[in-house]
Amino acid sequence: MDWLNLEPYGRPVQHDRQPETHVSSTVLVTGATGKTGRRLIPKLLRRGIAVRAGSRAPVRSGAEPVRFDWFDESTYQPALQGADALYLVSPHLADNVVDAFAQIQKFLHSAADAGVRRLVHLSSFGVDQAPADDPLRRVELLVDESAIPATILRPAAFMQNFSENHWSNLARTIRERGEVAMPFGDHPVSYVSTADMADVAAVALAEDGHEGRGYTLTGPAAITLIEAAELISAATGRHIRYVDPGPGAVRQALLDSGAQADFAEYVSQIFEFAITSGVMTAVTGDVAAVTGREPTGFAEFATDAVGAWLP
Repeated sequence: MDWLNLEPYGRPVQHDRQPETHVSSTVLVTGATGKTGRRLIPKLLRRGIAVRAGSRAPVRSGAEPVRFDWFDESTYQPALQGADALYLVSPHLADNVVDAFAQIQKFLHSAADAGVRRLVHLSSFGVDQAPADDPLRRVELLVDESAIPATILRPAAFMQNFSENHWSNLARTIRERGEVAMPFGDHPVSYVSTADMADVAAVALAEDGHEGRGYTLTGPAAITLIEAAELISAATGRHIRYVDPGPGAVRQALLDSGAQADFAEYVSQIFEFAITSGVMTAVTGDVAAVTGREPTGFAEFATDAVGAWLP
């Protein structure tokens, strides 16, 4: 996994075509109930942009709910109907799929045929440095080579993994045991808020000038899990301590969450290397550059999320 030895951040995605002027009128948001999708929808609506909220079990969110399932191609065309822009969250993490290339390839063809003219793809930190045969990099290259002008977001680890549903079960262990229980607790990570990610996505979908670019999204500082526990303690008024469950805990947590063995192995290897190699200590200015404001710090996030950790 030497590909995570990063140098450039937020470097442009290479497109032969020139960015076009286009004002999005209707955006299909895939992963509409996820950590970023459900935060993105109201931001687009406030801009006067119509939203189709795509998920396997559509829910009312102020947007038009539409059924969308990566593994049911019959849902592609109906979900895309009338959309001229797309927020693309691949099924890798949500569906425990190591390689979703075939599904995304078919969907992008459908999107181009349906008249989608702008795309924002939620990728992962450092994927632009991955070898071409890495599953996540293959998807980025597919997006880059599609007929739709694209912006790629590469976020660091999510702050909301501490407070919302996640395979790590951090929210539950903090709430029930007063513990931040994950390995590699002394390695700093530049955690990013999913609210900031949604702000960047909203700008890229609604405004010109972001096509053909890649943004690496981080918080304002890199902190360790030990420091995260201290900040959560301050926010909750409880004593929250860091506990190291050992390096095998990541793979086991993934298996316990229902992941297949190959997926658990893939994610645990990436997780360990990304954390222990130090690459995720990087802090970029991309959130501020796109949104015009500084990114959310972990202390601010903890104050806002305090209800998730109270017994």
